[in-house]
Amino acid sequence: MDKIRIFCEGHSDQRFLRDFIFLNYNIKITDKELKDNKKIHRLKDGWSTLKTLEKTITEDNSDCISLIFLDADDEKTIGKAGIDETNQFIDNLMESWDWTKYDKYIFPNNKDKEGEVEDFLEKIINTNNADIFKCWDGFENCITNKEKNYLIPAKKSKIYLYHEALLKDKFKDPERNFKDENLWDLDVNKNEYLKPLKQFLDQYLLQNE
Repeated sequence: MDKIRIFCEGHSDQRFLRDFIFLNYNIKITDKELKDNKKIHRLKDGWSTLKTLEKTITEDNSDCISLIFLDADDEKTIGKAGIDETNQFIDNLMESWDWTKYDKYIFPNNKDKEGEVEDFLEKIINTNNADIFKCWDGFENCITNKEKNYLIPAKKSKIYLYHEALLKDKFKDPERNFKDENLWDLDVNKNEYLKPLKQFLDQYLLQNE
């Protein structure tokens, strides 16, 4: 990854991409490198932080191609409502910096109009644990049918529930281990949902194998 720098929204994205890259390209990125934002840069305050990284991208990493991973989000996100606006946000920003050495992947699958990384993660769980999400669906239906205007918890809460139901510790975003086959299915040959991401990264990382 000497000529590649990845930029993504959160801890969970960062750790997933680190583990996915190791499993598919045998490229090792340490916990310290993640913490120091080496190779895979976490956008501390979410997608809008990208606006502050002109020097990081165009000067500090001027020899590298920038691979940008953002959520598509939805109409509730002002300035980045869905995949089309997210693509436009990135393109406009890179154009304003006169930066052409970049590519982008929009979660959940680089084609859905709306969504976020949690939608992606739900598709790559170990299916032996799918009943956990059925319980969550029952919970959502229950509070939706109450006449008290309860709010549906964020999708992040659903992924937290999945971890907490299976692990006593290491379930928070910065501690997640996506190589754990008891929780996750990262086999590209078996999980069709991973193939668009693999095809995207192949363009830049196959030469490192």
